[in-house]
Amino acid sequence: MPKAKPFAYETLLRIRKRQEDLRAMAMAAARRDVNNAEEQRTRLAAEQRNSLERWAGYLKECLDAGEARRYHQYERHLARLIDDKDADIRRLEGIAEEKRGELLDASKRKRIVGKLKERKNAAYALELRRMLQRINDETATNYASRGEELAPDASGASK
Repeated sequence: MPKAKPFAYETLLRIRKRQEDLRAMAMAAARRDVNNAEEQRTRLAAEQRNSLERWAGYLKECLDAGEARRYHQYERHLARLIDDKDADIRRLEGIAEEKRGELLDASKRKRIVGKLKERKNAAYALELRRMLQRINDETATNYASRGEELAPDASGASK
């Protein structure tokens, strides 16, 4: 009889699959963070444009230095927030790219174990086929040595 069917790789394959899933979730979270930061930056840029338009309209109506200074300070504040958000986006994109690399590595490791498992299962199946062939050959040899013919099956061929 052949050795027991090799299931030694099932646990490792499940572990690698779970690692891949965790890496995929981490990458998805990083991409969500990047998208959220980009949306916030877009909103800040829109608010900055609106502020500049309001300021320009206010300057046309009346020239109050205090009000003009507040609009200008608010616009500068928005510009700083946009710059900070741009830096944050670049940082988050770097993290997302790192997570993508980790996901690719985890996928590769899972694929390696999967291929190893397939090879081991194929070797087991080959060993099983060979063993069954040896048993069939031995049975046929035993029948032949006793001078008996194998009984034909329904199609008329010998077994």
